[in-house]
Amino acid sequence: MGRLPGFDYKKPFFYMVTLKRAAGCGVAFSSIENGVIVPNCVTEAFEAAIRRFHETWYCIEPITRYAIMPDHIHLIMKLRSGAERTVSLGVLVRQLAKALEKSRPGAPAAKPEPVFAVEWHDWIVKRKGQLEAFTRYIAENPRRAWLRRQNRRFFTQMRKVSFAGREWFAYGNEKILELPVIEPFRCSRSWARDDAEWRKAVGRAERIGPGGAGAGTFMSPCEKECGNAIFKAGGAFIVLRPEGFGERWHPSREKERLCAEGRMLFLSLWPEEAARPDDATLYRRCHEMGDLLLASRQREEDE
Repeated sequence: MGRLPGFDYKKPFFYMVTLKRAAGCGVAFSSIENGVIVPNCVTEAFEAAIRRFHETWYCIEPITRYAIMPDHIHLIMKLRSGAERTVSLGVLVRQLAKALEKSRPGAPAAKPEPVFAVEWHDWIVKRKGQLEAFTRYIAENPRRAWLRRQNRRFFTQMRKVSFAGREWFAYGNEKILELPVIEPFRCSRSWARDDAEWRKAVGRAERIGPGGAGAGTFMSPCEKECGNAIFKAGGAFIVLRPEGFGERWHPSREKERLCAEGRMLFLSLWPEEAARPDDATLYRRCHEMGDLLLASRQREEDE
């Protein structure tokens, strides 16, 4: 996963980091029952390694906020301010992964098998309220995962929700609206692949992983590529529908699956409609919804 371009990852920020289990690795880090993590011997070994990590790497604060899920780990890392020897976040994450792999019961001492994927995800906690939001996201992750398995039909129903100061018609996982990061995307159809605007938008999309969602119509070529990047990074989607939902509407099979997995939410300011609006109306509605999201994001940054 590409890091944020131009950012100094030695800065003493809080970072939410997600480590994923390597493909083909059958090790269960934990299990979840009734929305609660049930530890096993791997969970306990990982937890001990996480809590000891700052004793070896003095440039990091003790790690106290984490969730060891069955196939991934969320944790919040804080680099120390004024540490005598500071290393980048990437070095720390790789060393933590190695420490976890060595701690696993039954792992060979010389060369333990890879347990974690090479790619990992980070969010930099920079805005007011984000640390609390990420902490809440980590704490509630087991319950959300359990609910997704138990109530998949809940994510394929129509309802009304409040978002960005308005009431919307929604289909999918409305809990996406509670994610710590919601990144709006509005890309012009006139942008070409070699344009700076195109590359910047796709770069933002590539960084949307767990704990975040991209929001937009995902209709223009650039927006579609941004959607592909969000999908690969493991992020969620808020898809704006200017045409409403129509009678007996439901998404395509692939998007229906994403809704059932809790990774997609469709929103519209307009209810079911018997006839498709004309192109001019759809264009106006796209801008209206996009403006609401951009204004909401601007308010968050101004707080």
